[in-house]
Amino acid sequence: MPQVVSIVCASLLAVPIATTLALQIGTNRLVNETEASLIKQAAIYAGAYVVAFEAASPEGEALIPGYYLPPPKRIFWSARSRTFQPLLNLRQDVVEPVRPDAVPTTEQLDPRYLRIAPELGALADNASRTTLSTVVFLDHQGIDMLAPAPASFATVPEVRQALQGDVGAALRWRSDAGSRFRLAVLGGGTGFRVMVAYPVISHNRVIGAVYLSRTAPRLSEYFAGERIALIVLAAVTLLSAAVVGTLLVRTMLRPIRALRDQSRMVADGGHSELAPLGHYGMREIAELGEAVITMAGTLSRRSKEIGIYTNHVTHELKSPVTSIMGAAELLEDGHLSDEAQQSLVSSIKTQGQRMDLLLHQLRDMTRTRESARGEPGRAKDMLPEIAGLDINLAPPDAILPLSVAHGQTILAHMAGNARHHGATRLELNWDGRALRLSDNGEGFADIDLGRLTEPFFTTHREDGGTGLGLAIVVAILDLYGARLTPVAAPGGAVFEIAFG
Repeated sequence: MPQVVSIVCASLLAVPIATTLALQIGTNRLVNETEASLIKQAAIYAGAYVVAFEAASPEGEALIPGYYLPPPKRIFWSARSRTFQPLLNLRQDVVEPVRPDAVPTTEQLDPRYLRIAPELGALADNASRTTLSTVVFLDHQGIDMLAPAPASFATVPEVRQALQGDVGAALRWRSDAGSRFRLAVLGGGTGFRVMVAYPVISHNRVIGAVYLSRTAPRLSEYFAGERIALIVLAAVTLLSAAVVGTLLVRTMLRPIRALRDQSRMVADGGHSELAPLGHYGMREIAELGEAVITMAGTLSRRSKEIGIYTNHVTHELKSPVTSIMGAAELLEDGHLSDEAQQSLVSSIKTQGQRMDLLLHQLRDMTRTRESARGEPGRAKDMLPEIAGLDINLAPPDAILPLSVAHGQTILAHMAGNARHHGATRLELNWDGRALRLSDNGEGFADIDLGRLTEPFFTTHREDGGTGLGLAIVVAILDLYGARLTPVAAPGGAVFEIAFG
């Protein structure tokens, strides 16, 4: 139970976490798209910036200001085409504070920057109506070229990175409110802006930077454009969940509940009432159902056998116990002749031996049912040696599907019964599937053939027979899926052991 509660609690906690993660993944995708869009816009602005600046610099390359690029960066920026990997990751990067304002500075703009600033400003105004981006043009010192008074963004990390020849990017809160409600604004993607600082390069020098910013599109806007696809996806998901749920109920829950009810029925003793279910849903559950029914049948059979054995053992022990008690009472009187006393002592001994034999065979029966089947063995290693009984085996090299130990027990009981019924010869014939045993003894009456394998049935009870010999044989053969069948014959007894 504690494990179930823990799993349920963990599942409940996982729902908001998974939802937030899914929102962040979607928002992160929109952030990357916005970043890529700003880089492309910045590249266009930078191209216009370079053309205007070089046109305003008649003095030539020697007088171009700015950071001189090292060889690796010169190779990158002089290539015919350039690709940029995403620089921002909403799930990993820290959202920086609101973009700081430009810091007043005593540095002055180069006249060339002053000449091209109006033209670049007009370009940005026209383009921003479509791109919805905010653009700031900076000189090589990070000074805003369109500011009324000299002010610098050089201390801003992404701008400083651009003035060193790299593309700088950052996620920044739009306002202080965003930092106070992180989970809500991160989930919706509306509380921050994407900032990109792109270097402007002329003659391997960073002559300035283009600083752009834009708020990433909201997820709601994206979902609004894809609402039909989302509705279809939700419908398919719900339908799939319903189908899967129905299949799980039909193929697993109902059969398992039915097996639970059958198991309870077995526990309550209702073994005979079990029947295969109409359907099990899955092969594994069907195998489990078959195992339950088999177990119930075994328990029912064992229960009946225990009842039968209890009744028979009680009956079989009652006679010798009565005889022993009667003889003991007579001996207590003390007025008996020596011959009578000896007769009573002999009777007590005989009945005690009968009780010991009965208990010994019952113990053998129990051990047999608990033992396991063994590997096939040679029939000649299983033959018993009984005085006055000649045993012949055909073929002599026969291999029986019995272990040597089990085969010895079976043949010892069968040979002992044959000798007890007056046989002097026992023939064993193996044809590869069945073993036929025939003797020349007195045989059995036809009326007794059907009861010979019943426990405690014997035709020589007065001679000390217990009726458990053939029952032990049958119990061993059950381990191998074999069957013992008495066969009517004109002379002697014939049994056939058929293996599956």
